[in-house]
Amino acid sequence: MSAGMIVLTVLNGVVSLIGIGFALVAALRPSAVSHEADPTAGERFYAWMYAARAVPLGLLAGSVPFFSHGTVSTLALVVAAVAQAGDAAIGAQRRDAVMVAGPVFACVVHVITAIAVS
Repeated sequence: MSAGMIVLTVLNGVVSLIGIGFALVAALRPSAVSHEADPTAGERFYAWMYAARAVPLGLLAGSVPFFSHGTVSTLALVVAAVAQAGDAAIGAQRRDAVMVAGPVFACVVHVITAIAVS
């Protein structure tokens, strides 16, 4: 594995871990994401649903470049990139720059890594 691919793989792993961290924070403290002092039962429910999707997808996206290259790895990274793009769109709708910048960066890293492992 080239030095550039090692850096890209590690960066992809780091952005995946950050995404997992945010998902766990959302599940454990929904008010951190909703910015409401007292989140509703629906907000807590959707925070858990978000974490149920984001944690396994983050683990998959962060690990496949370390173990496998090819179609399946590319597909997993593209799916992770699309999920991050969706998160960025939600952040844009809320006009929350942090909720846009992080997912856009992760999306770009996932796409570049997907190209590299294809």
